[in-house]
Amino acid sequence: MENSRHRPRKNTPHVVKAYDNTNGDFIGRVVDITADGMMIVTRDLVTTGREFQLRIILPVMVQHKTDVVVNGQVVWSEPDTNPDYCRIGIKFSNLDGADGYLLEDVMHRLNLVG
Repeated sequence: MENSRHRPRKNTPHVVKAYDNTNGDFIGRVVDITADGMMIVTRDLVTTGREFQLRIILPVMVQHKTDVVVNGQVVWSEPDTNPDYCRIGIKFSNLDGADGYLLEDVMHRLNLVG
């Protein structure tokens, strides 16, 4: 896998869950994140190129919100070292607007952005 990351990722010690906002399905746990994208550990491989509207449950309330919605595309998907799980890389496609700023604010407050 080519490393095309522009910003360093930070592992999060917080439990941050991601859901498919269109149907409410649990996608997985966010294990690291940048302002550009994130890695999620999930139960199933996800097709590269798949686009999601992701609802990310924030580990702290910020600006009276407990979640943020962002669009993202799966840029890679591979088995995890634990054979029961897989890892997927999501690239954010719309960190504009209020939810984008909110996510950036949370990442800075929790020191998750390099």
